[in-house]
Amino acid sequence: MSSIVGKLRPEKVRGAIRRRMFERSLAGLPLEPATALVELGSRYGGWQIPDGVLDPKPICYCVGSGDDISFDLDLIKRYDANVRAVDPVEEYEPRVLEAAAGDPRFTYRRAALALADGPIRMQTHHESASASLSAAGLYDTADWHPVDGLTLASLMREFGDERIDLLKIDIEGLEYELIPSIDLRALGVVVFAFQLHHTGTPRQAREVIELVRAQGYKLVAQRPVVKLGFCRADRAGGRPSPR
Repeated sequence: MSSIVGKLRPEKVRGAIRRRMFERSLAGLPLEPATALVELGSRYGGWQIPDGVLDPKPICYCVGSGDDISFDLDLIKRYDANVRAVDPVEEYEPRVLEAAAGDPRFTYRRAALALADGPIRMQTHHESASASLSAAGLYDTADWHPVDGLTLASLMREFGDERIDLLKIDIEGLEYELIPSIDLRALGVVVFAFQLHHTGTPRQAREVIELVRAQGYKLVAQRPVVKLGFCRADRAGGRPSPR
């Protein structure tokens, strides 16, 4: 009986209701015309992105990779991409490196994306089966601890990259603070994908979407409700043929 009560504690119920209401409010966002879409990765870790828009051998940043790097590996397989995977969870690292099997096109950095370099406090998940961390109070727990935080600019310097062709962000609620700080055009981003979480309100979620659109990007994919894919407007019809 006590275990049932624990599972149904008010905070958990309220969180589940808030998540469902958040997702319902964002269902069916209007998508803009683009080239054909392709689904990469597993059912859990996969994303839908526009196909035929990236330059050869693109540089792809998968921030908040988790321990399911099926999307990352499909980017390598389909586009011969150089993938930079970033995640703060210590126990994910050996699993990820084993899955990558030493592919030189895959690089991993254990860190959290942050607004400034230095330690960032992150909250552990309320479910013991999950090792996920959040810097935005996504979970129902009072357990927080510091991890290494790096800005996108610092990650690029560390990896030796001058541009990012594809940027995917899944950072457990911190997207509302971080996305407005990113100049996608200056980075050279062609495809931008991110997940929205219910740490923000539906209004805040739509504001972030409009900020990305205002930088010259089209919303072309929504799979599932909170996983969004954008394409730079001048590439939405496909990559120009080489002369």
